Amino acid sequence: MADRLLTFEHGEVRLGNKVVPGVLKSQSVRGAVRFDEAKQDGLSGKARKTMGWEDADITLGLELLTDDDASCYDRLAELNAIFRAFDDDVAPRVYDVTNAHLRARGVDQVVFSGLVSNETDTDDVITCTLTFVEHIPAIANTEKRDVADGGPAAPQTNTSGEEVQPDPSIMVEMAP
Repeated sequence: MADRLLTFEHGEVRLGNKVVPGVLKSQSVRGAVRFDEAKQDGLSGKARKTMGWEDADITLGLELLTDDDASCYDRLAELNAIFRAFDDDVAPRVYDVTNAHLRARGVDQVVFSGLVSNETDTDDVITCTLTFVEHIPAIANTEKRDVADGGPAAPQTNTSGEEVQPDPSIMVEMAP
């Protein structure tokens, strides 16, 4: 869907067909390893076991300027409305990304997860930090877990040892 597409390049950010107010100044992508940490009795430090990777964090830096068309506060109100937008399920929107930097990092979808605004008393500019978090649908997570475990989960059995098939009337389809 075009209205669920996030692009940012050439100094502008677009969410769907709408240009986000402000001038794009910076972009960063953070990836990290997920650890399971446990304190060991009688020893200093913690035992760490790697558990995979955290979802990537994406940060965009914008400047909201004041000009003849609008003030920086008008632009901030517009940006805040975009941040607070939700989808049909009354959940924050998931956006597909086309940015080469994110694609190189393996990020396909994101959720607009945070908005920070700052100003000084020296000019009519508000600097904003937009944060996005990588979105990996629940089905994709399950598929990755199955592959990591060597295949699909073992079949469910009843008390007499017969394989039980899931009841399709209670299965839930998860869509991004």
